[in-house]
Amino acid sequence: MGNAEALRNLAEEMASAYEERVNSILAIKQGTAHMLADFGKAHKEMADNLRAELARVKPELQAAESDRKAADQAEIKEREDHIEKLLADFGKAHKEMADNLRAELARVKPELQAAESDRKAADQAEIRERKWAISSMLDDFKKEHEGAAAAWRELLAGMKSVGEKVTITGPVKAEAAVEMKPVEEAIVEPAGNAEEEEPEEEIAEKAGIEEEEAVEEGAAEEKIEEDLGGRILDLLEDHTEGLKMTQVADMLGIENWRTLIPIMRELLDDGEIRKEGTLYFVSE
Repeated sequence: MGNAEALRNLAEEMASAYEERVNSILAIKQGTAHMLADFGKAHKEMADNLRAELARVKPELQAAESDRKAADQAEIKEREDHIEKLLADFGKAHKEMADNLRAELARVKPELQAAESDRKAADQAEIRERKWAISSMLDDFKKEHEGAAAAWRELLAGMKSVGEKVTITGPVKAEAAVEMKPVEEAIVEPAGNAEEEEPEEEIAEKAGIEEEEAVEEGAAEEKIEEDLGGRILDLLEDHTEGLKMTQVADMLGIENWRTLIPIMRELLDDGEIRKEGTLYFVSE
């Protein structure tokens, strides 16, 4: 077999293969067209079925939606009624509470006013007691200061009168108003009226005696205050319900109850007694 025949056979095979490919592509096209047609038909049937099913269940869906809306409206109405009832109950309870509070306030108002009046009266009494105690203390300080000043003036006057008995006129010639004597003798036997003038030693001695007497008097007063403080403690121990200062003064036979203020204050400061309002008690 020659080349020409081989080429002819090859050309026939190629032509046959091309025809087969064309036929295969045509078959694919036809199959695809049939498939698309089937898909379109199936889609149309499905859509028709869905529309028919929707048309069938639409009344049921509408009825269910209407029932749901009605149930929601009923629940909302029920909750609104419940809230209105709660608000009404709260308002009623609030009114009752306010009325009860007003009644209770009106009932205890006189007691509160009386207690406030008692408190103010007790405060005013205590203020008056403290003012009087301070005034008495200042008066005592003033008297003590005036007494001390008077004693010093008297002492200085006596010393000055003794010093005036000797007169020195100068370094060359000195003339004494009285007979010249030594200072010791002049002090012991001063010129002038011996009955009116007192020697410095006697003045100092008298001042010392007066100071000792003042100390003794202060010690005596302190002793009296201590004894009086003990009597006050004994009295308060016998009256555990408490006593006012005026009552303590009456029971002890003291006319001016204000004289007890410094003693009561000292007992309070020492913690031996305590005060509640206007009443005094023994400390526990």
